[in-house]
Amino acid sequence: MAAPQLKLALKPEVRPLRRDDARAVALLVAGVYAELGSRPAMSIEQTEQLFTTPWLQNGVGLVLECGSEVAGYGFARPTRWKGTDSIQLGLTLKHGRRDRETYHFLTDPLLEAAAELAAKYEISNITIHYRSTDTVHPPVIREIGFEEHPVSMLGFRHDLCVIPQRPLPPGFVMRPARLPEENATVLNLSGRAFDYPDRQGEPVSDGYLDFVSGNPGFDPQQVLLVENAGDPVAYTIVDATAYEGGGSFHITEIGVLPGSRNLGIGSALLSHVLGWMKTKGTRPALTGMFSSNHAATLFWRIGFRPNPLRTFRFFIRNVIPSPRVPTPEP
Repeated sequence: MAAPQLKLALKPEVRPLRRDDARAVALLVAGVYAELGSRPAMSIEQTEQLFTTPWLQNGVGLVLECGSEVAGYGFARPTRWKGTDSIQLGLTLKHGRRDRETYHFLTDPLLEAAAELAAKYEISNITIHYRSTDTVHPPVIREIGFEEHPVSMLGFRHDLCVIPQRPLPPGFVMRPARLPEENATVLNLSGRAFDYPDRQGEPVSDGYLDFVSGNPGFDPQQVLLVENAGDPVAYTIVDATAYEGGGSFHITEIGVLPGSRNLGIGSALLSHVLGWMKTKGTRPALTGMFSSNHAATLFWRIGFRPNPLRTFRFFIRNVIPSPRVPTPEP
């Protein structure tokens, strides 16, 4: 009789994600990456900081508990993906908790929450993504109805050893953006530069600049503008969150307005940013983009090469909830 009683005592339970779960979730994510021989994009402290932002204000977060252990967490929120509205799902499961008898306690209500959000916002699909090096979660999400999408997120890195010098064309000037008063200028540029979202993806969200500029050690060189006769025509955004822990800078976005392309502005921006990174003593520089984005050739010409840690696979399914898996008898 002792074994059934122990099993009943450790029966998985799901509850809403709370702000004070930040530390436990950050440790869970870090533990999974350590299991995979990798490390998360954000430090534990930065993941905790994310919980103080409104990133999930229109969505739902859930925590899977086994006794006092946080064994998994997931979220569902409306977002934009490849130019269309989608429900973004997130799912992280601890080692030993990826069997169907355990994970369904989390995935069943998570898919139901995603379906409710989809009905509210009139959205027809759910997407989820994982690093190409993550071999533990794709089998789970395939079991709950996801299929891999042909478009991936290509990751690139630059070791900063050789940086090509690319000057701006005559008449163009580069300067740091004055944040936060020029937040709207950068966001407007981002929205206009991402003129082919099916290939390029989505521009930065409203709160992202505040997140980047609010990090300790923020340098104005992380957000640059290029102007022509006083009119902004291009920009770049660098996230230094990983650098604080001795890691790398991430080029989050670079954009040039359609009327100013093919003049060498993008190359000049990248050359300047990489030179600045080198003065900070960091290696390597990282970035990523859709496999359908033609800008990949620009990064290749400047010296970026493939990086599996920044390469992501996308999975997609419709919003109909999966049938609930019967709860095993104690």
